[in-house]
Amino acid sequence: MLLLGCGYLGTALARTALIGGETVSALTRSEERAAALRALGLPKVVVGDIASDDWHAQLNPAGESIVNSVAPATPGAEGYRHSFVEGAKSITRWLEQSAAAGQAPAREFVFTSSTSVYPQTDGGWVDENTPVDPPTLGPAGALLREAEDLLLALPPRLVRRVWILRLAGLYGPSRHHLLDALRAGESHFPGDGAQWLNLLHRDDAVGAIRACLGAMADIHGGIFNVTDDSPAPKRELVLWLARQLGRNPTQINFDAAVSTRSHHRKNAAGKVPHRRMANGKIKAALPWRAQFPSYREGYAGLLSSSA
Repeated sequence: MLLLGCGYLGTALARTALIGGETVSALTRSEERAAALRALGLPKVVVGDIASDDWHAQLNPAGESIVNSVAPATPGAEGYRHSFVEGAKSITRWLEQSAAAGQAPAREFVFTSSTSVYPQTDGGWVDENTPVDPPTLGPAGALLREAEDLLLALPPRLVRRVWILRLAGLYGPSRHHLLDALRAGESHFPGDGAQWLNLLHRDDAVGAIRACLGAMADIHGGIFNVTDDSPAPKRELVLWLARQLGRNPTQINFDAAVSTRSHHRKNAAGKVPHRRMANGKIKAALPWRAQFPSYREGYAGLLSSSA
């Protein structure tokens, strides 16, 4: 397995694969991350910028399962363009070079995209057939859609199948900012609290990637939403967490005048997306089910841990 980008999700995937006896190589832009991955047991870790060509000669895609879980190089639109769009172009050149050298195509390619490609604000249900009109998207969504299209266009001579996984908001060990805020005594939260949160535990994201990599040959990839089974209003989650911590929920306030998300994640109309993600397609196609079907199960272990 080759991991392109090996941060929060990629490291968890690498750890799971190593436990299963698989060989894992990785590309990361961070020397510190590279050292941690080598300590984890990865035999080959390349430090490089995914948007450049400098790393191409150091990793061989022939016959490999490739997972691109890269994060934005920097916050904002330019970071998204660099890592996702320019990264996809670099990956295409890498695969083209391999094919030109007479090597076999990659076995498959998984790109971890995001549900931010959906700009809907009416609170309704959204699935993979919901129209995604580029002019309605904000910077993040538009750039992710551009990267998705570049990768979906990869021909079979370069890679046998391509999976686009639109991941909901990731949380899990060491990544739970609402819980951290409440533990720190925070009582004021941005937004009116009615916004639907579509969440995905890190371990369920790993499980979805591995389900793709292990899928039967007659399943040809495509676009899949990956989210838990139970979207929840932000207010519901925050108040539930407050009660678990022994906080008085009546002392928790929400401020609709304060934006809940950074500007580049809003849609083209400047609104925060407000929709519920459906996950029926991946459950119908693959043997994947969320181990943590709602925030209650997912946060249970986090509440008993300091990690």
